[in-house]
Amino acid sequence: MATQRTARPGWLAWDNYFVGVGGLVLGLCFGTCAALIAGPGRNLAAIILVVLAALCVLPALLRALAELSVWVRLAVLAVGFALLLPAILVSPDVRDWAAERWERAWK
Repeated sequence: MATQRTARPGWLAWDNYFVGVGGLVLGLCFGTCAALIAGPGRNLAAIILVVLAALCVLPALLRALAELSVWVRLAVLAVGFALLLPAILVSPDVRDWAAERWERAWK
């Protein structure tokens, strides 16, 4: 029985993990090398290594920010639900408004 691969891997897929960790490790190595060789007459090499470190860390940083934005959205939704729930239970106007929003969300 053959396994099917999806076109879009999950966020915990091995390739995402290795890209993130590999980028952070390479960025740390390049950054450390840049700090060690920085000095008079070697600033250009240090700057090039810092740029390489930033290019290696950038994919992992963008991935972390994307994950963080999802968690922030979930937290905002949870707080909004907790604040709106008593109003939905008490007010028929708020219930109507929430029902209209729900219907528009699924169209």
